[in-house]
Amino acid sequence: MTVIPDVRTDRHPLTAEGSVELAVLDRNGFDESRHVGAGVVVAADGSVLDVVGDAGASIYPRSTMKPFQALAIRRAGAAFSDEELVLTTASHAGTAAHQALALHMLESFDHEESDLGCPPDLPFDRATARTMPGPRRLAMNCSGKHAGMLAACRVNGWDEATYLEMAHPLQQRVRETVEEYTGETVDVVGTDGCGAPVFPLTLRGLARGFAGVVARGDADTAALVDAVLDHPWAIDGVGRANTVTIERLQVLAKFGAEGVMVMGLPGGAAVAVKTLDGSQRAGTVAALTLLERNGLVDAAGVADVLAATSEQVLGGGVPVGRVRPGAGLR
Repeated sequence: MTVIPDVRTDRHPLTAEGSVELAVLDRNGFDESRHVGAGVVVAADGSVLDVVGDAGASIYPRSTMKPFQALAIRRAGAAFSDEELVLTTASHAGTAAHQALALHMLESFDHEESDLGCPPDLPFDRATARTMPGPRRLAMNCSGKHAGMLAACRVNGWDEATYLEMAHPLQQRVRETVEEYTGETVDVVGTDGCGAPVFPLTLRGLARGFAGVVARGDADTAALVDAVLDHPWAIDGVGRANTVTIERLQVLAKFGAEGVMVMGLPGGAAVAVKTLDGSQRAGTVAALTLLERNGLVDAAGVADVLAATSEQVLGGGVPVGRVRPGAGLR
């Protein structure tokens, strides 16, 4: 796809004034916590279908930028198996299977764990974390993306020691891919938690970009989308929210740190959500509710996914409440 970037002169962050209530946690029938934010649904062609809050506000997409990074890696000539391709776009749980897959990606291009530019970390998966003596780079949720970036450098003869610097040819490829799909000019560069560059985007631009990816308009996006649909365990983890959403609804889901969520229907619409306080709690419920209220997914399927993935509200180990969609989504 080719989108002419628009030069932004009014970039502004999401604020409380630009937010609506996305989710509420109640305990024993009393509302205990509320999460506010904004969201936007776009059609396959990027046109806006629905908006809650300030969809023109800019946010750091965090790991929801990974699909664009994965495309840049693939377009640069780094070839992987389908499961490994998924890991390049994953925020994985760091299980033994995820770590083994990331290690195989490294070894396939004569790299080793110490070459990874991401910091050592404990995995999201608590059971795996309990078996580890300490943090390691392979367990970091972005290790697959970094293994892919190193592979792209090896294939093209690019410097591997500086692959996270914005001036590096690979990061310039990422920048071009982000601009191509979102239709926005990258005019600010931040540093993500894993050390890679990350660019502020409007919620509208992020949704438009993800819709372009799930549209499967070329061989690269088709390969990425099909791989995620076939191997959803790799993008997140068994029983975790993104994986369950993909498995049960055939909707591609990708969370990002600080309360960012994108979802897309293959060949169809996409939604982007940002929770203002950075909580992950509201992301899945808000994104699925927005898709449901626009007739893009069925209510029974959404209820099934939320029952399996929503944070449990416990009192003495017994369920005493729930997380429900907020008033801003009604």
